[in-house]
Amino acid sequence: MGKVTMCKVLQGGGNCSVNQRVIGLDLIRFSLAVLIFMFHSHIHVLKCDYGFFNGFIRMGAIAMTGFFLLSGYAINLSSGSKDMSDNKEIKRFYTKRLISILPLYYVWALIVIVTNIVAKGISAIWEEIILFPVETLGIQSVFSTLFPYSHNGGSWFISCILICYFVFPLIHLFTKHIDDNRRLMLIICLSAILLYSPFVQSYFNLQGIYSNPFFRVLEFSIGVLVCQMNMKEDNKFKIILFLRKPAICILTIITLLVGVSIAFYIGIPADFMLYNWIALPCFISLLVSLGYLEFKRLQNSKTIQYLSALSFSIFLSLIIAVWYIIKYAMEYIGCESNIVKILSSAIICFTIANFFHYCVEIPSTKYLKLKFLK
Repeated sequence: MGKVTMCKVLQGGGNCSVNQRVIGLDLIRFSLAVLIFMFHSHIHVLKCDYGFFNGFIRMGAIAMTGFFLLSGYAINLSSGSKDMSDNKEIKRFYTKRLISILPLYYVWALIVIVTNIVAKGISAIWEEIILFPVETLGIQSVFSTLFPYSHNGGSWFISCILICYFVFPLIHLFTKHIDDNRRLMLIICLSAILLYSPFVQSYFNLQGIYSNPFFRVLEFSIGVLVCQMNMKEDNKFKIILFLRKPAICILTIITLLVGVSIAFYIGIPADFMLYNWIALPCFISLLVSLGYLEFKRLQNSKTIQYLSALSFSIFLSLIIAVWYIIKYAMEYIGCESNIVKILSSAIICFTIANFFHYCVEIPSTKYLKLKFLK
């Protein structure tokens, strides 16, 4: 996703006087990747047990709401002072975004497609041929019932984030010069749509909206707006000043963990988007606080920066069916230890993620940047 830096400038433009890494956003990104890992290890064949947190982990897919909010926040942070009405700037923006995602996505997709053909036989080849243009362009998420085919159950989020990046210049142009009161009204309106829509879907038993790009673009847009409100070092907007407090950050984390767990255990329907009523405000609050607070001891931590950079590869590594490999291996040796299942799956996923990161993501990004971003 690239290096995340903070430019402390007055709203409305100007040159960055300070350009430093926002380590709080790195912490959010890696935490979301860990939550998604725990979610997958719990719901798939391993059925890893996390004790009291099982309820929260079972609803761990709410992390994707945090991910799209964070993506909007981070993209605006790195592009906040740029002129998105300039053709050269827009071309450079799209080139950087595509370079950061497509090479790793294409390599991962090729591995999954080949595996799918080997497993299903010749019938899968025709499926892949028909789906090739859709998956190459990254528009599979607009087909609401494509989830079970090929790798689309795993790559929907890549499709959604590509669509978010595509519309970002328009979002940026529309929101850059409005005041914070209007930004807050927009956040409230977009949030209302996100909170209300899952109830409509649930009541009428409609197709799920979890992978719907429209709703993910709304989350992404909220992230952009929150960043614009939080960028000013001398911000006097009361709600922003309130959410920046470290105590509020800690309280938000506790509220998210306990609130989701209690809601799940008392029987609120286990629909990930339905849980936005607690996830959305909590993730917004965390973005405001962790996107502003300074962590002096962690500011130059290479470990945190490395784990954050690894997050995209971790997301992709989770889709490869390591859960079945571990399950069969443990059955073969006669081991059913919960801690062994958790540790072994974590090690394997971490190893795969590092392979993708160092053998594909880093070299392809370096090469393509030198070629197209001179």
